[in-house]
Amino acid sequence: MNAVKKLAIVLSLGASVVSASAASIEKAYVESFDGVTDQPVPVSVVAPAILADRGAEVILEFVVDTAGVPQGIKVASSNNEKLAAAAIKAVTEWRFTPRVKDGEAVESKVRLPFVAGLPGISNDRYAIF
Repeated sequence: MNAVKKLAIVLSLGASVVSASAASIEKAYVESFDGVTDQPVPVSVVAPAILADRGAEVILEFVVDTAGVPQGIKVASSNNEKLAAAAIKAVTEWRFTPRVKDGEAVESKVRLPFVAGLPGISNDRYAIF
């Protein structure tokens, strides 16, 4: 099994910060996967459209299919229903380069945490299994 890697998409607490920095945060997140080959690589991401309270957390589980599209998105755990709904809606728009095994694109199960806090990108990305 691959080493566990997690992603924390960090949500801003202020609308002005979100609108000013969301595109650059999303771009930086996608660019942080440069050179990664052992997991699905996001090529297009959308941040949840919500201003959640600091400390709100959601973990989504889904499969990245061989076309790079998230399928079967479900909430594994959450302490904030509004963030959970916004995270699901956002992830439906994400696209990935699928993981490749023996030269073939393969489906991958993913656990993706979203954590409300200050803007920034965690060094951790997400867990695949």
